[in-house]
Amino acid sequence: MLRLRDFTPRGFYARSLLLVLLPLVLLLIVMTWLFYDSHIQQVSRKMSQSVAGEVAEVTRLLVADTDTRPVPERIRTAEDALRLEVEFIPRAPLPDPIEGAFWRESRDEILRHELDISLGETPFWFDTAYSASQIEILVQPAAAGDQMLRFFVDQKRAFATTGHNFIAWVAIFSVLLVIITIGFLRNQVKSVLQLATAAEAWGRGEDMADLKPSGATEVRQASLAIRQMRDRIVAHAEQRTAMLAGVSHDLRTPLTRLKLQLALLPPSDDLKAARKDLDEMAAMLDEYLAFARGEEGEAYEDCDLSTITHDAASVMGDRAQLSITALPGVIVRIRPLAVKRALSNLINNAADYGSAMMITVHQDKNMARVTVEDNGQGIPEDRLEDAFKPFVRLDAARNQNIKGVGLGLAIARDVARSHGGDIYLAHSGMGGLKAEFVIPVQRHAIGK
Repeated sequence: MLRLRDFTPRGFYARSLLLVLLPLVLLLIVMTWLFYDSHIQQVSRKMSQSVAGEVAEVTRLLVADTDTRPVPERIRTAEDALRLEVEFIPRAPLPDPIEGAFWRESRDEILRHELDISLGETPFWFDTAYSASQIEILVQPAAAGDQMLRFFVDQKRAFATTGHNFIAWVAIFSVLLVIITIGFLRNQVKSVLQLATAAEAWGRGEDMADLKPSGATEVRQASLAIRQMRDRIVAHAEQRTAMLAGVSHDLRTPLTRLKLQLALLPPSDDLKAARKDLDEMAAMLDEYLAFARGEEGEAYEDCDLSTITHDAASVMGDRAQLSITALPGVIVRIRPLAVKRALSNLINNAADYGSAMMITVHQDKNMARVTVEDNGQGIPEDRLEDAFKPFVRLDAARNQNIKGVGLGLAIARDVARSHGGDIYLAHSGMGGLKAEFVIPVQRHAIGK
């Protein structure tokens, strides 16, 4: 089923322009048509009626037997009084009606109708395009014998010839109005687009310092509201990060004392287990802090995603057999350390659960994709989304003897989404898990 929105533009600027210009264009078309039909046509009809009457009256006077004056004198009298040219010429068959240009059809039909009424049964023929300024009319009165009359009438006496001037002025003023409208709408839409770009940049964690409220009052209010909301959220995030950093620092102090005390004890199996527990607690604190902080203080840079992926894979060591297929030149605007950390989490996750893994970097239209696959046990399809939940560990078989607190995938997805992308999990052709890290290509900051 066809809908109106299937035929209308999707952009805000194009829709605004259409909303303003469409009624204007329709109004001008209707107004021009009504003016031409109700004014120009009527004026031309009255003028043609007057000319037809004069032609009929001159024809009657020149062939009448009651006027005893010489024919040349009667012709001069008619020309002086009615401002037209008339002469007798030898009688000949009248030419076929002339089919003029389409813009002449209307006034030709008007003149033909009026001459037909005024001359009655008298044969006639005319050419409205005889010259640039004159109309030729041939009349064959029966009383003229072997002669007929030829009239030359000024076109301005038969038709309203200034209608095109009105249309030209309407067109000129319409173009000026359209130019003014486009300029006004560009300024209004520019403010909205600037606000949308700033909000999108903020969603990726970039600064909004270049956002200056402009445009209509409502747009300015929205800009101020977004800036105030951002300031409140940033303040809340900074407060949370500072609190967790303080808690982490406070917990590290007793952990350090415990490590020193254990270092003074004689070696034993219980000592090794205690040290392992303390190391895991320290790693947990690091993951908690990293999850809360989210690398938000890092600046955005234009980087080659293939290079970042190779750097992230280099820390894996020999824990699994690795194959990398990376397309060079995939340039993205990212926070490099955050993305490297996210990719490291995906790669380490694959290395923990599989003995072989494959990494692919490529660009699909405007999206950059990094795919990490392993040959491990995988994750049941109905639990793929659960893997992204913080502090969630899945089935015991997959997590056996694996370090971590369940924040790796949550941190990776948070990084991807902060860049305008996401992470998707699926079953791998290698038999294990397939994780796809997707972010937009060449995302620019405000003011660039």
